[in-house]
Amino acid sequence: MQKILQLYRLNFSNQLLIVTYLLKRMLRLSTSDKEKQINEYYFHLISFNGFLKEESATDFVAFYKDFEATIKLRKRPSSDLNVFAQIYQYDEYQPLVATFQKHFPNDKTLTIIDAGSNIGLTSVFLSKHFPNSKCIAIEPDSSNFESVSFNLNVNNVTNAVKVKGGLWSKNTNLKIVNDFRDQKDWSIRVEETQEEGDLKAFSIQYLMQNNQLDVIDILKIDIEGSEKEVFTGSSADVSFLSKTKCIAIEIHDEFDCRADIYKILDNYEFQYFESGELTIGINQSFL
Repeated sequence: MQKILQLYRLNFSNQLLIVTYLLKRMLRLSTSDKEKQINEYYFHLISFNGFLKEESATDFVAFYKDFEATIKLRKRPSSDLNVFAQIYQYDEYQPLVATFQKHFPNDKTLTIIDAGSNIGLTSVFLSKHFPNSKCIAIEPDSSNFESVSFNLNVNNVTNAVKVKGGLWSKNTNLKIVNDFRDQKDWSIRVEETQEEGDLKAFSIQYLMQNNQLDVIDILKIDIEGSEKEVFTGSSADVSFLSKTKCIAIEIHDEFDCRADIYKILDNYEFQYFESGELTIGINQSFL
């Protein structure tokens, strides 16, 4: 009954698909892939108080009233629905916000680096808590990057710098490698290559210099194993940590670098704790 009463969240054509899907289920008839797809997305809209605004062959765009955000999510087999759940259902970055606000209560307009931006949802989430902050969102995958641009623009994250590329220990060339975990859009990793191509890597020092940053208020890193290169590679220069107030990093244990990264954070006077998949740290020298 709930699904019938919530049909106003969809346009007419998708309302018909949902009704057809529900009738088929009642009659124990097989349902089409398209019907299953819209049913999953419809349940998502109900769960998060969303309203479909646009649809294309590849994606949905909806407005989420509770979050005051308009977000584009690609259709399955994309992992975008899972990424959305991480940010808005499981509140993955809420402990980061709370920790920063506790230690820096007077800091309202921040400088944020979102490395491994995926489709930009962390940047959108943080922009709601810290309006008018400068955000540098870096993402290597072309399809993901298109979503980053859309989601930041439609949510008026105007003070954003969108960087198509990967985070690395130095500026170099990269290639996409689709061999990590479930191999979906949220598990894309990169490797250095000697071949000149369209995909570039940038160091944090370069991003700071190129964007005239003296301090990084929040450094978020979720780069599918490349953190090993950033922190422990032969060209690694971690001096950016001395200019970083707060870090939130997902360390991927497949690359056996957690102990090394923790030791580096210790050396730069970070106190840190684990929150879900994240390690969140505060630089004590700024307190």
